[in-house]
Amino acid sequence: MKPSSLALIRKLHRWAGLLLAALVIFYCFTGLLLNHRKSFNYFIEKEITISSVKHSDTAIMREFIDFYREQIGRSDDPTVIRIRGGKTIEFLYGSHGKTTFIIDPAKGEMKKIEKRPQQPWNRLNSIHKVFKTGTTWLLIADFTCIAILLLTLSGLIIFRYRPLDWLLVGGGVALLLLGLFSA
Repeated sequence: MKPSSLALIRKLHRWAGLLLAALVIFYCFTGLLLNHRKSFNYFIEKEITISSVKHSDTAIMREFIDFYREQIGRSDDPTVIRIRGGKTIEFLYGSHGKTTFIIDPAKGEMKKIEKRPQQPWNRLNSIHKVFKTGTTWLLIADFTCIAILLLTLSGLIIFRYRPLDWLLVGGGVALLLLGLFSA
């Protein structure tokens, strides 16, 4: 290979690397976070409010359900109704219980739990979540992400930048922001 073509390949590699460095760092960082999304409560924020409700007899189920639906203030049937331990009843509305009412008639207490996704983390979940990950795959992915992240950051630190390099790094950051807002 001629020295001039080798120099061209090095320049192309450098330019592409600088342009994509921000995306690589972003992908590695979010991948690490999302591989461990369970540790972060799936990036869902829960707000719990506790209020009083009237005591009732749980023997007549339909009257019981209708009574509490009226207390909740919703006329539609919940997506899921769960009875836990014969003591509490849960009304789940929406996908995965977006709004949940937990009623304890013996205590005369009703908890309302509303789940709101934490952004942008919840949106980023769709970028990485392809299938449920096993422990082995999780360790391999984490090691790979950390290695790529360290190599990319060290490459950015040791470079001697020229004006065009700063333009490419800026372009990479612009691509990162575009990806963030389109996720």
